[in-house]
Amino acid sequence: MSRLARIVAEIFDANAWTDVLGLAILGAVVFALLKVSVPEEDAAEASREVRIARIGGLLTAAFGALAGLYVLADFLTRVGDSLVGNLGGFDFLGRFMANLGDISALLVVLFAALIGGFGLAAVGTRLGHFIEDRMPDAIKKTLRYPFAAASGSLIAAGIGWIIDWLYQLEDPTKTLWIPALVGALVGMWAAWRNREQDRQRVGLTTYYVSRTFFNALRSMEPLVMVIVFVIWVGIGPFAGALALGLHTTVALAKLYSEQVESITEGPLEAVSATGATRLQTIIYAVLPQVIPPYISFTLYRWDINVRMSTIIGFAGGGGVGLILQQNVTLLEYDQASVQMLAIAIVVSTLDFLSARIRERIV
Repeated sequence: MSRLARIVAEIFDANAWTDVLGLAILGAVVFALLKVSVPEEDAAEASREVRIARIGGLLTAAFGALAGLYVLADFLTRVGDSLVGNLGGFDFLGRFMANLGDISALLVVLFAALIGGFGLAAVGTRLGHFIEDRMPDAIKKTLRYPFAAASGSLIAAGIGWIIDWLYQLEDPTKTLWIPALVGALVGMWAAWRNREQDRQRVGLTTYYVSRTFFNALRSMEPLVMVIVFVIWVGIGPFAGALALGLHTTVALAKLYSEQVESITEGPLEAVSATGATRLQTIIYAVLPQVIPPYISFTLYRWDINVRMSTIIGFAGGGGVGLILQQNVTLLEYDQASVQMLAIAIVVSTLDFLSARIRERIV
């Protein structure tokens, strides 16, 4: 799907103005599809044809969003490259925009994979419930073992593939086939152990697994993470950006999940009582409660990252922290004092701006 989105994005790949035109067209199409596919209310229960049409509209909107992200990445790269050499001492802004465009183009593939994974998971869940409600118990009990084995083998093989990609082992027997076999055995054991239960709480299991994973990553400080990334990618701002990005992701995931858990049940019950679907309930009952805290948490984390960027520079994360450390080591205290003053001004200014933004939005 990401390749097709890239082909669509190349239609507008002539210059910066065509990129802007493409963003406007794709944005309008995505907005119109979302308005049609997610109506505010239904007077009666929608028919199967209408539901299928709405699902198709949502998929088309997701495809348009992917193409729009590619166009945005091309626009940032093109504008950033054109600014380099024309801004004098501010050439770093052009390089930043160009690098941001390149990174965005890489993230589109990940975004497409996530959309496809969630879509397949939703279809598989509906299909599984549909088959389960119409299948005899004897057949269901028989099929749970091969299905559990297949699920366990896929999960274990995926973990092995990630390890092989990180360490370049290039040994499929150790990173693919043996983990798949072990995963299949574990899946069959789990199916046998829970044979008395009709349905497994997949959502609850996913919640605890992801929460444990995020807690483990959040227990590591960014200063420790940057040391690991310096060994991986070398000394420079890229290592610092990776460390701050990873720690910010897991920290915000914790805050976001807790905010969702603490939402008020009243709006959920009110929207559900109107006959709204699950997606409509999320849009009209959950998102209005969590978006203001999400904005506040994100801006607060931004303040933390501005201050932490100086600290991780002392560990090789690049930026002004690395330059400050070098000047202190070389006894260039006059330059170090100027840099410390600049850091204080930047931190104070950004803190003031984020506070004003929180007051206006939240």
